[in-house]
Amino acid sequence: MKKLLQKLFDISCVIAGLYFGYLLSQHIFSIFVGGEGLFLWIALVCILIWFGRHNKDGFYRLFKDIHQSNLDDIERQEFENPVEQAVVKEQIKTSLETVASFWLILYFLMCGILFIFVSDLGLVNWLILLSVIPIILILGFLKDKLTSTLKGNSV
Repeated sequence: MKKLLQKLFDISCVIAGLYFGYLLSQHIFSIFVGGEGLFLWIALVCILIWFGRHNKDGFYRLFKDIHQSNLDDIERQEFENPVEQAVVKEQIKTSLETVASFWLILYFLMCGILFIFVSDLGLVNWLILLSVIPIILILGFLKDKLTSTLKGNSV
């Protein structure tokens, strides 16, 4: 009888907590507009997961167990199917170069189309659009750094 009452109390606490959470989220979303309420809701969920990390049935332990299981599976697969690292590195290098070339061509194609069809874009908007070029150069440098790391050379 005592266990039944304890379970009923636990269930009623969960229901009350869910209802309180619903009311709290409705209040938060009524105050904030746009993405601020969503950000706050995600932060609350992360805080609840963090403070429940010592619970043996909590989400933190669940995520930790899933991660460890994935690591164990990866280790087991490496022993079962040994793959030469040189082949994998070469595949990663060519795919990185292909992706970088594709995005660079797409960016210049977009700039060209905008230049042709949207003549009244304005100087400020063109400067904003062209400010993306340093980001492309930085990403290109990082791609070169990653491919040189895959080759085994240090830059």
